[in-house]
Amino acid sequence: MGNIFACIDDLTKSDARGTYDMSLVRSKKLPIIWLLGPPGSGRSTQANILSEKLGYELINVAELIKKEALLETERAYIIKDVLDSKNRKVQDDLVVDLIKEEMLKNVNEATGFIINGFPRTGKQAALFVKEIKDVDVVIYLYLETMKMVNRLREKEGSIDEDAVKNDIFTYVKEVKDGTAKFATKVEKIYTDGLPSDVFQKIESIIQLRMKPTQTIM
Repeated sequence: MGNIFACIDDLTKSDARGTYDMSLVRSKKLPIIWLLGPPGSGRSTQANILSEKLGYELINVAELIKKEALLETERAYIIKDVLDSKNRKVQDDLVVDLIKEEMLKNVNEATGFIINGFPRTGKQAALFVKEIKDVDVVIYLYLETMKMVNRLREKEGSIDEDAVKNDIFTYVKEVKDGTAKFATKVEKIYTDGLPSDVFQKIESIIQLRMKPTQTIM
């Protein structure tokens, strides 16, 4: 299945880090949503719908990593080398730097940000808050394991069911631990049903969570 998020974790501080002034992101008080959910939960589908309906900038962290690995930079070589390995993980600080760059690139036009698939662990969550900004709401999508497995089978064809189940169980455990300190901001959404119906549930939660001036478009 190639779950790229299994490759994101904190190992050692990287020498390839940049320096970023995130004061504009903080001063504009732009809403930030962490959109999380195991493989097969419908996260990518809902990320796109949310971005379209809310008008928020969507940051797909897996795509950022893949795009960066195609470049000819020191950081790209580090990431490419890690992704080619089965036993090493991309450093959290490099991933956070990629997110920072994407946010700064769009901060003047953005009305908010949806971070798709990150953070996953407690270390990642703490690093995000420390170096970027606190999160406003954490949307966690969930579904029965076999329903997620079947969704992935329909999407990808032949799959290693045991490997997929292991990816799901690992993801659920890591995210549970990773969001423990943000429990008051976590909203769990059951995703069995039409994408439009699932979106309506998320929309209602966000309307309740966000300030009155942050309305759905």
